[in-house]
Amino acid sequence: MTPPERDPVVPYERLFAERRPSPEDWDSFVRDALVPLWLNAYDAATPWATQVLEIPQGSLTFLFDMAPSMGDVGDDRVVAVWGRSVAAAGVRDKARQAGFIPVPEKWSKAGYDRGHFVSHAAGGGMDMNFFPQAKGLNRGHGERGGPWRALERETVARPGTPLLVRPTYDGDSWVPEYIDYCIVVDGQLRAERFHNRD
Repeated sequence: MTPPERDPVVPYERLFAERRPSPEDWDSFVRDALVPLWLNAYDAATPWATQVLEIPQGSLTFLFDMAPSMGDVGDDRVVAVWGRSVAAAGVRDKARQAGFIPVPEKWSKAGYDRGHFVSHAAGGGMDMNFFPQAKGLNRGHGERGGPWRALERETVARPGTPLLVRPTYDGDSWVPEYIDYCIVVDGQLRAERFHNRD
């Protein structure tokens, strides 16, 4: 599916090939080569004046737009997350997850799960790591779900895997339209774009 023109695809493979970052340089590569592109594209596609904060959470860093909370203009939402996978610190708190956004049919229409940008098993937490994710994508079903799940499994099987996840939005909703998911395995970047609408 072709992404909309208002959201140009970031040339991850080309930028990675030009820089050839080592795993130790992953954070610097993302900050220098990708964050400016993400912020420019997000600002251009967002119908309000953004206020994006950088928030570290364990081995991950989130870019989070909190402007909606301050101006009642839409939904707070994640602009991107990157870092390295780590083994999960404990079992998933299912009760807390279920209470995070009760009655999903009402908050994001039927057909969405409480998805994780970075899976719990790869060290992803809760709160800002949650988003409305198409059920098939989240559960590994179909043409989109299989590749999504394969990337998640790689991050779990190889703790320390450099990764990034970048949602893009249509309008003021916090339901991503597309999600870029990239990991680095054996010095090679694997980049995929997923449609998050059923």
